[in-house]
Order: sequence, then structure tokens, then C-alpha cells
Amino acid sequence: MAALQEIADDRDIVKRRRMPLAEIPQADKVLGEALAYWQSLRQDGLLPSRDDVDVLDLRPLVGNIHLVDVGDDPSDIRFGLYGTRVPLQNYKDFTGKGPGMVGSAAYSQAVMEDYKAVQATGTPCYQHIVARIDYIVHSYARLILPLADDGRHVNKLLVCINVRPFEDLTP
Repeated sequence: MAALQEIADDRDIVKRRRMPLAEIPQADKVLGEALAYWQSLRQDGLLPSRDDVDVLDLRPLVGNIHLVDVGDDPSDIRFGLYGTRVPLQNYKDFTGKGPGMVGSAAYSQAVMEDYKAVQATGTPCYQHIVARIDYIVHSYARLILPLADDGRHVNKLLVCINVRPFEDLTP
């Protein structure tokens, strides 16, 4: 089993485990379908662009998808679209804002690390995550998919969320 990463501050804690892409379980079937769709968009080993993605092809995930703009500087991360069915902060809409607006230093740091890792490597990331933010526990699986206008340099991320419990990660 992959190593458990943990970030905590005075009141919040985020635990996450990177999981093998080849082993996405039935419980995260929608994430496996999103990965297969993303892979079908790759041409000649290049990354798909945002223009290649038709959100209607990801219909089961609509509302649980973020489109994230990423730049060279960590402060350049912005949610171009934030999923309306994601329960973080009582379904608050973070469209146009960065992860720092979540209000939890631990959660913001974890998100920035994960997004920047996918941007730097150009490879998808599938994770199990449990976060306690403002004493409310959130548990979900996340698939981060890189997108690149030029096929090589990641400038956007397609982030897919599947809310479900992970007892082995509970803070």
C-alpha cells in the first residue's frame, strides 16, 4: 500500500494516499471512466488540451469536476470552474479563486503540492483523501488529470472528485 501523506496545523488535518492508476476500484468507477476518456484524447503521446475535453462526455461527474488553471508560480493556481456538488465549506463556490481561499492552511498546502506535482510531471494522480477542516471530516477519492494547450507543458488540470468514506485514513 502506498505511503500515507499527512499535513496538519493547529486545527485541521489532511491525510492522503496516492493510489495506482491501474487499480481504480469499482467504488471509483466514474474516476476510472474519466481516466479512460482522458487517455482516449491523447494523440502521439501528447497531453490533451482543454479544448479536447467535452464535459458532456464526463456527464456522471458533472458537478464533481474542477478545471484548474496552473502557472509557473504556485500563486498562479486558480479554479476556472469549481464543482458545485463538492461539499467542502458547505458547497462554497471557489471559481476564480485559488486554493488558499479555502481557509485551511493545511488543506491549501496539500492541494498546492498535489496540483504542482501533476503539473511538473504531466502524469495523472489518483488519491484517497480524508481531511478534517473546521472540525468537519471530508472523505473522497480524487483524480487529477493534466491538460496542455501545446501537448507538453501543463497549463490546466481536470480534477475529478468522488465523495466516499475511507476509514483507514480517518483523522
